[in-house]
Amino acid sequence: MILINSSPKDALKIFQPFLPIFVPVGVGCLLAACEQAGIKAQFIDEQVEDRMLDRVAEYVRTLEKPYIFAFSVLTAGFKNAVSASKELKRCYPDSVILFGGIHPTAAPDEVIAFDHIDAVIRGEGERPLIEFYRCVKQGKDFTHISGLTYKAGGHIVHNDMSDIIEDLDDYPPFPYHRFTSGKYDLGFVLSSRGCPYRCIFCSNRITTGKKYRYRSAESIVDELEMLYNKYSRRYVLFIDDNFLVSKKRTYTLMEEIKKRGLHEKMTFNFQARGDNVNYELLTDLYDSGFRSIFFGLETASEELMKTVKKGETVAECVTAVRMSKKIGFHVSATFIYSLPGETHRDRMDCVRLSNELDLDMVRFNNATPYPGTELYDIAVSENRLCVKGLYENFNSVSTFIENPFSKIPFSYVPAGNSEEEIRMDILLSYLVFYLDFSRLKSIFASPDKGVGWFNAGEEIFEFLRKIPALFLMGGLLSIKFGELFLYTFIGKKTSLSFREIYSLFRERRDARKHIHQIVKDHTA
Repeated sequence: MILINSSPKDALKIFQPFLPIFVPVGVGCLLAACEQAGIKAQFIDEQVEDRMLDRVAEYVRTLEKPYIFAFSVLTAGFKNAVSASKELKRCYPDSVILFGGIHPTAAPDEVIAFDHIDAVIRGEGERPLIEFYRCVKQGKDFTHISGLTYKAGGHIVHNDMSDIIEDLDDYPPFPYHRFTSGKYDLGFVLSSRGCPYRCIFCSNRITTGKKYRYRSAESIVDELEMLYNKYSRRYVLFIDDNFLVSKKRTYTLMEEIKKRGLHEKMTFNFQARGDNVNYELLTDLYDSGFRSIFFGLETASEELMKTVKKGETVAECVTAVRMSKKIGFHVSATFIYSLPGETHRDRMDCVRLSNELDLDMVRFNNATPYPGTELYDIAVSENRLCVKGLYENFNSVSTFIENPFSKIPFSYVPAGNSEEEIRMDILLSYLVFYLDFSRLKSIFASPDKGVGWFNAGEEIFEFLRKIPALFLMGGLLSIKFGELFLYTFIGKKTSLSFREIYSLFRERRDARKHIHQIVKDHTA
């Protein structure tokens, strides 16, 4: 069996050379399950593999027919997966094509409708994949495989879902040893699955469910020690959707980290909600080696916070950020523009809040209605869903990463707004926040901090190699920001004015002065 992570190589467009390539975690979990079951499985990651078909031809020489090609698919990689799988079916007509992951789980009928795709695994795939493999190899039917969608007698069959695995320690350890490419950043750990919250824009829980489950502290810290000793990792990102759902497990984990002395030689990054933290917990986390925290702030509007069903308030998030900064955390955050009911003023309030809070890094994303989310249903009901091709425009960071000469249409624009207005507001937000020497210096000097690090090179030779790409990126960004000022000047499709832009920069200057005075008074 060959597992394939289908991903366009230019997914991050002009920023592609400066962001790490993350290991396809879903594929890794499936590889581990195959190893545990004694099944020979290879994998191909299109993020790093330039000649996928040649690699397949090499692997199938050691495999027995029928070949099974199992694709792990996100919405952003759906077009690539369909194209690659169709080519594999043409080259190997007797092969079995299997799709799984978030997008196939959310839209199984859409996926299985392609003639060359034989089956879809919905939900977590470790156990169904092993059963599917054995049934294919033994010529048995699929009627008993939980979470499987397949074709039978000219009809589409959806088998019932099984109960989720409660104890994550029942799964085998993650197989870091399989990901040998030097392009990967192995400094990550997945310590939990599931999220009990109801955010309308989130697609992550489509496969993992709402029930929060976590691994034992011992297994997590064993993995941290292995990353330190075997792979020389000194900073590790916890890629959990929400790291602090259970305070009990968090304290147990901190105790184990301290017990083994890892808090003195490693640092950790994590993602959390504002309503899950308090000063004591944050202090204890910091003392245990946690140094960077990421908050999904989403909006500065309490009304919009209710609309997106975050289950927390802006005030709680603001308090959480201020406590984190006071303790010494590097704080990153995301705001989402283009939410239902949003206005230009709401977006500008996000810029103001990002500066008032003195965030270290921030992203301003555009809302993307991924299949399976409530936002998708809202976009459909409002007749505002825009799908280009096979979801080729479903990209939440498209405004900033796109080539200015080849713009990516938004997948959703709320009533009362225009796509161009929101695009200009996103660009202005980035400009106001990052046109600051200290912030830019921090990004270039500390690639180990934050989530989704910008890395221009930790070694001098790596930096020199990226200089041409830096100049190209700088030129394209200059064109984007030039367009912003042009649109503002001629008043085309935007509510922006030079007076408002000047006001935002002045407010940022005043906020920085106030923050510096507080720091000065605190250290005096």
